[in-house]
Amino acid sequence: MQRDMAQEALFLRILFAYFAIQTVLRTLLGGTFEYDEAEMFVLAQDYRFGYGPQTPLYNWWQATVFHVFGPTTFSIALAKNALLFAAYALTFDALRRLVPTRVAILGTLALLLLPNVSWEGQRAGSHSIAMLALIGATLNVMARRIAEAQSGESHLSHAVALGVAIGLGGLTKYNYWLFPLPLLLMAGVFPDIRRALWRRDLLLTALIALAILAGPYAWILSNRAAAMAQSQTLYHGPAIEGLPRPLLGVVTMLIEALTALALLLLTLVVARLPFGRRALSLEPASSLAKWLMSGPALGFAVIALPVIAFGVTDVQARWLLPLLVPMALGLMLRVAPTFTPRITRNLLRFCAFLALLIVVAMADTRLRGAGSDSLDIEVLAQAIEADLPEGAEPPAVVSFNFYFTGNLKYLRPDWIALANHPSGHVPAGLSRLVVVGIAEPERIRAALAAHELVPAEETLPPVRTATLPYRFEAADVTRDVPYVIVDLKNGAE
Repeated sequence: MQRDMAQEALFLRILFAYFAIQTVLRTLLGGTFEYDEAEMFVLAQDYRFGYGPQTPLYNWWQATVFHVFGPTTFSIALAKNALLFAAYALTFDALRRLVPTRVAILGTLALLLLPNVSWEGQRAGSHSIAMLALIGATLNVMARRIAEAQSGESHLSHAVALGVAIGLGGLTKYNYWLFPLPLLLMAGVFPDIRRALWRRDLLLTALIALAILAGPYAWILSNRAAAMAQSQTLYHGPAIEGLPRPLLGVVTMLIEALTALALLLLTLVVARLPFGRRALSLEPASSLAKWLMSGPALGFAVIALPVIAFGVTDVQARWLLPLLVPMALGLMLRVAPTFTPRITRNLLRFCAFLALLIVVAMADTRLRGAGSDSLDIEVLAQAIEADLPEGAEPPAVVSFNFYFTGNLKYLRPDWIALANHPSGHVPAGLSRLVVVGIAEPERIRAALAAHELVPAEETLPPVRTATLPYRFEAADVTRDVPYVIVDLKNGAE
């Protein structure tokens, strides 16, 4: 028991150190903010029930960190890595209550073997990171309920905590619901888990969750245009030719899911190779592993129906995280109990190497390359300032996404950054708008119309161009960014 507690404490300290290193590294290296990070400088300035297409929890969290530490790179990195640490730590705490410590550690490291969690989450995630943390919290409370049922106990506080976790989870991203609902439904198949989760106090859980969701979801219903502003992403051009349209989305979904799980599956296969001919011969799976795998299986089957019905052509792996996470945990819990101590040590060494590789690769992406995280936006800010009338008030800026507006807001805090979708938050009397990254007149007019802004002149001003260098590239490696400064009719009307 003492050895298990020492291993558990050591593992948590290692997790904390890893995300602390990522926070410090991101802060020291600086650089331009990626799309989701830049969004926070536009939207996470106050507290509202709704901000647009995304649910509000991460905005609230980031706004809180901004208010404590200021709108800095450190605040962006801290908010992100604190939630990532919470996701791993809560998942580990959940698993250690139900399986041996060694298996719980390996189960938690299944998250590291999901590139959409370990790489994309660190590189550019925001709302999905909050969702991962609440998935961990929801699983943690479910695990506590399962553990207490095994010991014949029952705590009403766990029903309350589950309601809080599910309610907050529903405020992270809409696809969060793909995590708890299939698992709660599939709990009915496994008697020990059904006894733990299908209790009378589940009604209390639902009422608490509904109370938390009421305000933000009422805003969504009242502002459907803003809430659905990104629905067109479901219909991007298909990457697969020759399939009937109803099947494009389903096939894309399955390919994305298998690709996302590929590293984990390959790792498990290699780990079983020392067993020779018995590599594919496994002992019967535990009900916990079966439950964690069957929930996502049900989820994939259910979401295939609307994908086909609505002709969805594009399904991204990151949208499937609420299904991929429990599937990954279930797969690891299915195989890990069969590992010998030597295989376990080798797998832990591989995970440590992978974590180190992620740290190094993340630093490399910020130190070199002509990527969006190394574009010198300061040059763009200076170009806009040079073209403004002398003595002009700080302008408002808008673009086709948050990348330019968020980074300009970071560099020029007194500028007004508008969302790229209808938000209803346009200052009264706004007299000038800079549209960045858009050169086509019809798209410029659409950007103004989204905020009900009218240009002062019927003919738009000429489009200007700023040539932006990259931080660590040769002087001839540049990117041209168009922008136009539009005077508004009688200010914002």
